[in-house]
Amino acid sequence: MSVAVVMPAYREEANLAATVEDFLTTLESDDHWVIVVVDGSPDGTGRVADLLASRFPGRVRVVHHPANLGYGAAVRTGIALALADTGARRIFLTDSDGQFRARGLPELIAEAERERADVVIGYRSPRADPPGRRMAGAAWTWLNRLLLGIGARDVDCAYKLFDRHVLERLDLRADAATISPELLVKLRHRDVRIIQRPVEHFPRLHGEQSGGRLPVALRSLRSLLALWAEVSGSTRAGRAAHRVIRPRDPVLAVLTVLAAVLSVAAWQHFDAVRLAYPDSISHLLISRRVISSPTPGLAQLGGVWLPLPHLLTLPLVWIDGWYHSGWAATAVSMAAYVLAIRYLYRTALLLTGSRWAGATAAAVLALCPAVLYLQSTPMTELPLLACLAATVYHLTAWRRTEDYRSLAAAGAAVLLATLTRYEGWVIAALAAVIVGWTVWRRSPRRRRLVRAEAHVIFYGTLAFAGIALWLVWNGVIFGDPLYFYAGEYAKPSLWVSRDELTAGDWRASLLTYGYAVAGNLGPVLPLLAAAGLAVHVLRRRDPVCLLPLVLALFFVCALYTGQRPLHVEEIAGDLYNVRFGLIVILPVALLAGGLAAEAARAGRPAAALAGAFAVVACPLATAELDVRREAEAFRTGEAVRSGLRAAAWLRSHYDGGRVLMQSFGNEVLTFHSRVPTGSILYEGSFRQWKAALADPAANGVRWIHMRRTPGDRDRVWKALDGDPALRGYTPVYDDGDRVVYRAGVRR
Repeated sequence: MSVAVVMPAYREEANLAATVEDFLTTLESDDHWVIVVVDGSPDGTGRVADLLASRFPGRVRVVHHPANLGYGAAVRTGIALALADTGARRIFLTDSDGQFRARGLPELIAEAERERADVVIGYRSPRADPPGRRMAGAAWTWLNRLLLGIGARDVDCAYKLFDRHVLERLDLRADAATISPELLVKLRHRDVRIIQRPVEHFPRLHGEQSGGRLPVALRSLRSLLALWAEVSGSTRAGRAAHRVIRPRDPVLAVLTVLAAVLSVAAWQHFDAVRLAYPDSISHLLISRRVISSPTPGLAQLGGVWLPLPHLLTLPLVWIDGWYHSGWAATAVSMAAYVLAIRYLYRTALLLTGSRWAGATAAAVLALCPAVLYLQSTPMTELPLLACLAATVYHLTAWRRTEDYRSLAAAGAAVLLATLTRYEGWVIAALAAVIVGWTVWRRSPRRRRLVRAEAHVIFYGTLAFAGIALWLVWNGVIFGDPLYFYAGEYAKPSLWVSRDELTAGDWRASLLTYGYAVAGNLGPVLPLLAAAGLAVHVLRRRDPVCLLPLVLALFFVCALYTGQRPLHVEEIAGDLYNVRFGLIVILPVALLAGGLAAEAARAGRPAAALAGAFAVVACPLATAELDVRREAEAFRTGEAVRSGLRAAAWLRSHYDGGRVLMQSFGNEVLTFHSRVPTGSILYEGSFRQWKAALADPAANGVRWIHMRRTPGDRDRVWKALDGDPALRGYTPVYDDGDRVVYRAGVRR
């Protein structure tokens, strides 16, 4: 079987001769050729190639590019010469750097014969390159899979065998490294049989690889994007990208872009207070400990807070800069902000058929200062809003079409909500009631019960799966399925004082929550929503869009029963958890959108006026931004300032070793001290925590932190203060509230 070996060469003076001779020795018969394309190489590569051609006349052919045109041009030249000037049945593409051996080629040819394959492509197993080169190659292969749908395991492996007929009349244009994916993606549409086989790969002995240089990488990327533009219509990713370029709904596309811009601008604007809420830091610590703690793993997710926001943070939290800036978790909130805006627009459009309504509803959410602040933090309100907005949209779509796919999507959205915040559990139950009630009303009398039951089960199997899994998880990890509610760090008494004004007082509870809503939305938007509610009841009577409004009653009940505190200045004189009032923004935005739709029916100027009024009223009416003032109050409070002082000291004095420190109540110190989370033994370290409390020295503890604030002493203080186990430890920091001990220090 005749073969033409095509071998581009650039700066390979020290490798070319050995590589060519290796192939000539392996392919001894006269119907084999080695074609060397010298791509304007500035060293002696061209001279070596010409010497090889004179030593092996007829078997080695050389083509010179007068200037460096790139790897893709060299491959195209080599293929063209092999097709025009040789009678080779198969054409083999490889490199001239000596990292591949010819001894694998006969087996590749035999494999092609046995498998009746038109193309055999190799993948390096293992790849004998430095780690950086391997990572870049993996990223390149992944990018090609994403954009072009190529299934090759190693797209740029230079060990490819082609039957002659598949390359004839093939229009190749790609530059640099994109020539390989171009070959594969264009052959895929020709009904060509392609198989993959492992090949040997060896370290480079001389010279350096040029493919990793920035200009070459940029040229490859530019060529890849050009190739994607040419062939993208046949791939899933390409079709999705084309929908972005030519969207079905231009208004939605514009809103999405504006939302992304607003999101980034707000993130920059709130730079100084992104991590002002202590809970923001707690969310970051939970995610980080999954990958770095004395006992890493998913068990670190167990506890009070639901796991989804922390799971979504995991892909980014391992990067130190993103972790310490908070962006690893804030990115989740920012993405949720954009998704919630999109879903609000689509829901309002579905309810009213008016893009004025959709744009108004989306703008009310997008421009709310409280939303813009919280989407700039690692808090979990925005992920919940996105899940609820998706639930409302898909339930609304199902009520109109009765398509099971919409009902399944609603169940999936509720599932995500139930794993984000506990308010999602209430929505899961209420949505089940709406599903059953809807089917009951629309079914023949004899089949009402059966059909309603079937639909509720179909929805509930997915919607309640997250709740069931969380109960099981708490049972397995903590031995109590209700640990998230009744555990040591979940008891309401930790936050709700005995003299809480709302506990047992319906009037105070209602007023408190009402003031919280006004503090988040301003006084104007609720009035617009009330007018929109009247229109909605008279015209549409769809309960789904009002579903999140029920959460207002949930919070009022929580205040009355003393389950959670919420303080507003008008009642309690301070601010605490005022962000709970933000949950009603979804129904308020939809009702404001409905009002805009009604105005649109009276003429476009009226619609524009109503929409503009609703949009502008929200940000102007909440200029003081209660959620930010609450966060700043946390930051300037004595507890946080004490933690920051201790953190600054520990950051400058910590020199390695294990640290024994309770996390609860010390999150600010833990985070800002920059002590590696893998070195901190805390209450989530399971058996190691209790053992270290009993005998720190025997468990390798070098540093001990105690909080001894009157009325708020932590477990380390309670366990070790005055205990003989502290022998050998010396206090090295003491500010009255906190004391730090270190082992092995002499005074």
